[in-house]
Amino acid sequence: MNEPYLQVIAHFFAKPGNGDRVIELLAELAPATRAEPKNLDYAYFRSPVEPDHIVILERYREADGLDVHRETPHFQRIGVGAIIPLLDRRDVTCYMVQPDTGTATPPGGTR
Repeated sequence: MNEPYLQVIAHFFAKPGNGDRVIELLAELAPATRAEPKNLDYAYFRSPVEPDHIVILERYREADGLDVHRETPHFQRIGVGAIIPLLDRRDVTCYMVQPDTGTATPPGGTR
């Protein structure tokens, strides 16, 4: 793949003891997200030292891929309705990546 893509790196910090439930909900959200036309990949994993810290790696074909994802019924129901209430905080960073050049910039911005 040599086309630019949007890389999303999300850190979810669940309220104490809610990491298991967040993982269960992500397991439900992931297949629907992977089926979205603009999605290239959706993966998540849990920190081995902080069980309530979950990292999500998402890739989209276009800069607006995350915005489109956030409007889907499955994200609204599972992400907004079920996961976000279980979090203390979340940090989401996005980059437009140009493969084979090592270049990553904020979407719509410069380095």
